[in-house]
Amino acid sequence: MRFGVCAPLEKVDVLTDVGYDYIELIVQNELMPEADDAEFQQTCDRVAEAAIKPEAYAYFIPGYLRVVGDTVDLPRLSDYVETACRRAKAIGGEIIVYGSCHSRNLQPSDSYQTALDQIAEFLDMAAGHAEEHGITIVIEPICHLEGNIIRTVAEGLEMAKRVNRKGIKLLADLYHVWQENEPMDNILEAAEWLAHVHIAEPVKRSYPGNDDFDFGDFFTVLKKAGYHGRVSCECSFDNFDLNVETALQTMKTYADI
Repeated sequence: MRFGVCAPLEKVDVLTDVGYDYIELIVQNELMPEADDAEFQQTCDRVAEAAIKPEAYAYFIPGYLRVVGDTVDLPRLSDYVETACRRAKAIGGEIIVYGSCHSRNLQPSDSYQTALDQIAEFLDMAAGHAEEHGITIVIEPICHLEGNIIRTVAEGLEMAKRVNRKGIKLLADLYHVWQENEPMDNILEAAEWLAHVHIAEPVKRSYPGNDDFDFGDFFTVLKKAGYHGRVSCECSFDNFDLNVETALQTMKTYADI
């Protein structure tokens, strides 16, 4: 397995020094899909200097660009996704995470089935851009504390199968799995679709190693699923520069058991 952290680009040297394999950046902050190329060039210049690369990106679609409901602007979404995929690939990206609960959460007047149809339509469109640029978009299930549609790995798998595109795969996030009390075996059943992983100590959503939480079952099921890909810390830190070392040591310990 390879390990990274969801963090701003300014932290890339800290992660390099600790021994991480990559950094996971925020689409809106670093790829800036609705900004011009001159502004994005600042990201390019900084990445060129870094020893590890931004192989993955989170926080894909901002809340003001709705994917469900009556105000969906598919042409604008298409432009946004195409630019994000193109720019991600240009600086070493391979994965873009589609959680983006504020863009996909249902409003009281929204139909659940219609929303699923709209998400499928969005992902089919996004897959075209992702495949063109060699990017994989992974569906992130978001638990009930933040999301109200596609909350479990099982539901994410159902959507991935429905879209059935090369550029659409699935993410498993331990925090959301734990908050939904979802069986770990659901990750195993999604093995062939699993392309990215997020991890946190799931009670407080803090960094691995912050307390005595046992990650054994999670890493065991990842191994049973034949998963050898990226595992990103998406969590809070008390002191980032110190805590990322503890997090990496903790993940490697469980991965090696």
